[in-house]
Amino acid sequence: MKHNAFIAGVEPGGLTNSFEIKILICCLLDKIGQPLSFMQMNEIFQRTGFVNYFEFAESISELKDSGHIRMIESAPDSELLPEDKSELYEITKIGIATSQTFAKTLPFTVREKTVECAKEYIKLKKRLEEVDIKYRPVSDGYMLSITIKDVGSDLMNLNMFMPTKEECLNIRERIYNDPISIYQGVLSLLLGKKK
Repeated sequence: MKHNAFIAGVEPGGLTNSFEIKILICCLLDKIGQPLSFMQMNEIFQRTGFVNYFEFAESISELKDSGHIRMIESAPDSELLPEDKSELYEITKIGIATSQTFAKTLPFTVREKTVECAKEYIKLKKRLEEVDIKYRPVSDGYMLSITIKDVGSDLMNLNMFMPTKEECLNIRERIYNDPISIYQGVLSLLLGKKK
């Protein structure tokens, strides 16, 4: 069994032992409590800088082979974006037992930062699904279209002119960061409750 992992791209304090990487994957799936795709987990680990991509990919394969995790198909109406629907993994009973038995062998900051990063990532993905922002060039600038979705009817559909692409991108970023506040602000202005 190989225990020395590649360390290219791993931040100081990150994991350089393949056994630890497998434990971290199990901890992540156990603590998040929902299936994640290969792409989602990779994005989380790359954001933290704790795990090398190649070691992560190999560890996923080995955990699947050992029965610690299993691949499942996502439901067609799942809340995942299309690029995340291909390879969903969920933790098994063996994986949960591994997580709960060995989690404390990992550095506390690695465990906590990974789970926190995963929660933020999932929250961002959910926001991206709730908000649809597009822009297209028009003769004198750009037309920005904003849709904030809800379970039934959309909460808001707004089209507005913007002179530059950069302004469209700035607005998109601001809305993605807090779509509900944007919606509440527009609603308050329209109802005359905010000056």
